[in-house]
Amino acid sequence: METKSKGQAFGLLFFTFFIWGSVYVGGKLIAGDLPPALVACLRCSTAMVPLLLMARTHLGTRIDRADWKYFLLVGALGYFATFFLIQLGISLTGATMASLINALNPVTVTLLAALLLKERITPVKLLCLALALAGTVVITRGAGSRSEILGIAAVLVSVVTWGFASVYMRRLTAKYPAVLVTTWSMAVSLFFHIPAGLLSAAVQPVSFSPNVALVILYLGFFGSGVAQYTWTKALSLLPASTCSLFYPLQPAFAALLGAVILHETFTPSFFFGLLLISLDVALSTWETSRGNRARNG
Repeated sequence: METKSKGQAFGLLFFTFFIWGSVYVGGKLIAGDLPPALVACLRCSTAMVPLLLMARTHLGTRIDRADWKYFLLVGALGYFATFFLIQLGISLTGATMASLINALNPVTVTLLAALLLKERITPVKLLCLALALAGTVVITRGAGSRSEILGIAAVLVSVVTWGFASVYMRRLTAKYPAVLVTTWSMAVSLFFHIPAGLLSAAVQPVSFSPNVALVILYLGFFGSGVAQYTWTKALSLLPASTCSLFYPLQPAFAALLGAVILHETFTPSFFFGLLLISLDVALSTWETSRGNRARNG
């Protein structure tokens, strides 16, 4: 039974990171049709449908008044700022490049948890930081234009905002079901997304077509809804440290889809950066797993 559960979890993880990798390609496909703020707004609005369905049995859970400030922070930083900055980065640089930078998330979360939650900073964590910085420098040096550098910078900032949001998310998921935390935080983000999306649509060109609508539905329903469920399900079957080992699959799938669909090309610096960031994620995950075993032992 345990082997079957692990097999199911591995299948869910491959599916999750394939979907998350494809989100970057989908975002690039419509980057010329809609402004980034409007794409992020429509994506989160669409995601509310599957999230409400998944969280329906928990919607009656009472939320302590003191915890709403954390929902506000997660919604504003995690689902508003992060989604907007990622889409902005995708529009300025390639889908593959944006996905590779975003793969730094597990390392950023680990470091911010050490700073904000007073977790011990070990030599391995410092090495992870050095590898993350080295991978970022290599990728940035391989950028071909000022626009691409600005795109990389936008995604880097999104990694930081998601890291902060994840730290607050940890506090919430210790008290409430993960799917409920995601649903309410996404709902809070709409208070920021809707004004930003409407403003961007008023000042920037918008070209809405059936193909654009299909991509938006895919980004919201699958990219933010279904993939969130499969990720949460995998976390219920395997330790978080094991699940995080699959993060390098995200840029790998994005690179494959980017080459096939968007005809993106890759420089040697991209592959070297991918190697550094993959090693970075693996080391960070190993350190977290070792710490968990020590505490449980």
